[in-house]
Amino acid sequence: MPTSSRTRFLKDFPAALHEGVGAVFVGAGVSKAAGYPTWAELLKDIGEELGVRSSDIQDLAALAQWHISESGAATGVRNVIRQEIGKDRPVPPTLEVLARLPVRQIWTTNYDRLVERAFAAINRPVDVVSGAADLSLRARPGAARLYKMHGSVDRMDDIVISTDDYELYRSKRGAFLPLLQAHLSSMSVLFIGLSLTDPNVRHVLSLIRESFTEAPPEHFAIVKPPSLADCSSEDEFRARTAQHKHWAKDLRRYGLRTIEVEHYDEIPELMRQVERRVAAMRVWVSGSWPLDGDDGRAGDLYRLSEAVGGLIAETGRDLESGSGLLVGPAVIGGFIDSLRQDGGWDLDRRLIVRPFPQPLADREPDQERWTALRAEMARQAGIVIFLGGAKLEGGSQIVADGVLKEFEVAREAGAFILPIGATGGAAEQIAQDLTGSAIPSQGASAARPTDEELAVLSNSATTPDKLLKLVREILQRLAKPQDDN
Repeated sequence: MPTSSRTRFLKDFPAALHEGVGAVFVGAGVSKAAGYPTWAELLKDIGEELGVRSSDIQDLAALAQWHISESGAATGVRNVIRQEIGKDRPVPPTLEVLARLPVRQIWTTNYDRLVERAFAAINRPVDVVSGAADLSLRARPGAARLYKMHGSVDRMDDIVISTDDYELYRSKRGAFLPLLQAHLSSMSVLFIGLSLTDPNVRHVLSLIRESFTEAPPEHFAIVKPPSLADCSSEDEFRARTAQHKHWAKDLRRYGLRTIEVEHYDEIPELMRQVERRVAAMRVWVSGSWPLDGDDGRAGDLYRLSEAVGGLIAETGRDLESGSGLLVGPAVIGGFIDSLRQDGGWDLDRRLIVRPFPQPLADREPDQERWTALRAEMARQAGIVIFLGGAKLEGGSQIVADGVLKEFEVAREAGAFILPIGATGGAAEQIAQDLTGSAIPSQGASAARPTDEELAVLSNSATTPDKLLKLVREILQRLAKPQDDN
């Protein structure tokens, strides 16, 4: 894929998701990757009944219409769709990643239930809107919305399959169109699995042209060019390749920037890069320090923690916190104070707090619940900053084992580990463990600062200003698309 398109995509689309203005349109190619038949394959037997080959027909909706006209009903076509699309095939990795992304608006012309099953697998709620009447239903709080604009396999009497259905779309399902136009106008939409032969695509693209005759909003499309294996001859391959090139170029008229992949297997990794970049916009600050410690470091750590919280807000990132003793409240306070300078109107979106339940009297901590909270926070954060990490036990100050557990969880989750070792405690120990380790420090797979950076971060003589400056530089570096090559 062209480097410029890939770089632009990995910069702009994760930012749109983070800001709540990213949407996804799932095309036929995703269903094909799961093992479902293409439209041409689906209508192969239908075509043979009419004496034509579905592979020779560009307008496959017309083929369905011809069969309906000949048989007098849509029953035959619907039975084929229910038999083939009604099967539960394995959910492709692309949709597994999609379900984890902070996307709230998903569109598709596919009939299958792959998206619904991907969300159900992680217990994430999704409201399915497969009929025009469903649009009037109130969305559940926190649920994503899946707009199946051509219907669903579990409502066979209300699917779009023939020329008549497309021509009468505005009268029967027209309520979808203003909403889709609104999303195409105000959001950045990622199209996955668009196909040159998909009979539904031109209807979606026409909506963009209808709304924007010039300078349409920028969207992205991950597309797969034809391969020789997809074709019956080299002549067909050359012809389809030429068509694809013109089609991909023509997509620019609709504001679609294309990202080409040679194989569908490349799409999951591309989506995982999007996931990592979205996660990198969330920073979990882990740490603690005894308020009544006798080393006199509590005040300095509190002020530095406040400044780190402010830095996270200034750089446009979200904050995650378990509200650890001293460090947690300081980071949250600094984060909120920084947001207040711009009004603080998006605090509800940008601050994620998971206070750990503390035991009362002589009760033991709920370790199972703490483990679950740590795992949840690690899944959401792409960067984890460690500050301090100490506690009092038997009158003596020791390294907080809970912070070390959070380090292990964050490392297993693939987060970027950023310990400020100069603050002592667990952060110092983590910095020592990372220095010289095999964990990569550069490129797209970087998961820690370089040894030189760790040395500066761990030096007790480094001033707070220099510590903050280096943390800012690392965060800025992580915000840019990296290449392992």
